[in-house]
Amino acid sequence: MRTIIGMTISALAMAAPAWAADGAAQKPGGVDPDVIACQKVTAAEMERFIGAPATIRETSANLCSWQGGKADAYAQVMYFAGENQGVPAGQERAYFDQMIEGQKTQAKPGEIVEVPGVGDSAWGLKLGRNETDYYAVYLFKGTDNVTITTNGIGYDATVEMARLAASRM
Repeated sequence: MRTIIGMTISALAMAAPAWAADGAAQKPGGVDPDVIACQKVTAAEMERFIGAPATIRETSANLCSWQGGKADAYAQVMYFAGENQGVPAGQERAYFDQMIEGQKTQAKPGEIVEVPGVGDSAWGLKLGRNETDYYAVYLFKGTDNVTITTNGIGYDATVEMARLAASRM
């Protein structure tokens, strides 16, 4: 058994320089940079907020999760197209407003605040006690909504990220 383990380690050690010489960084398995959520804030823009290099760590149909060079900094962009929410056409804004009202009932007074000038409607989560530096902005534009959540970059940067996302909707 030790021989097999030793040979495996040796083979990996010899192959590592060849793999590293490939030049291009490899995407983590299952990450798709072309999902719509990843296109709402570009990698270069993300680097301004979470540090370089900004890399996508996880994607799904509605989610793009970014990690950057700043310790403990990350951002998630969640994009929900109106037609994919199971809401009757024309009721998307009412659905968003209902979601915000639900957030307000779960938060302390003043923790869900209106964010002017972002999309058709936007609300930010500004926790009173926030040791983790966690923030969120929920925005609605047209028939779609986006939720931006961040850690380690502050509320103002989270709002700016939402402003960028809204400009691409």
